[in-house]
Amino acid sequence: MGEMIELTAQDGHSLGAYVARPEGPARAGLVVVQEIFGVNSHMRAVTDGFARDGYLAIAPALFDRLEGGLELAYDEAGIARGRALRAEVSWQQVEFDTAAAVQAAAEVGKAGIIAEKAQSGRARSLGKTVE
Repeated sequence: MGEMIELTAQDGHSLGAYVARPEGPARAGLVVVQEIFGVNSHMRAVTDGFARDGYLAIAPALFDRLEGGLELAYDEAGIARGRALRAEVSWQQVEFDTAAAVQAAAEVGKAGIIAEKAQSGRARSLGKTVE
């Protein structure tokens, strides 16, 4: 459903992002923040789901500063690597990259941010609306 695009953060860093567009006019833009496993097939499916619900959905690849195109498995090695990468990316870098995605999502008007968080085998979503 979606495709990979390139975004530019305010510090000049280029990062990949998966974007999925709704079939009709978008209700709003939505930034889908990745888990520690990167923008993998699960995150692309989640992003596609929001597009089917009518949102312009963008999942920025927040680990591109360290390793482009990263997709980790949901196993012990993937968890360990994802945690290590997360420790190497500063919050300011995450802010810059997320802000670039918000700017792109806001092309349709209002934009929000949602984060997928796996916890004990269950997914929880945390939402924030941005104008």
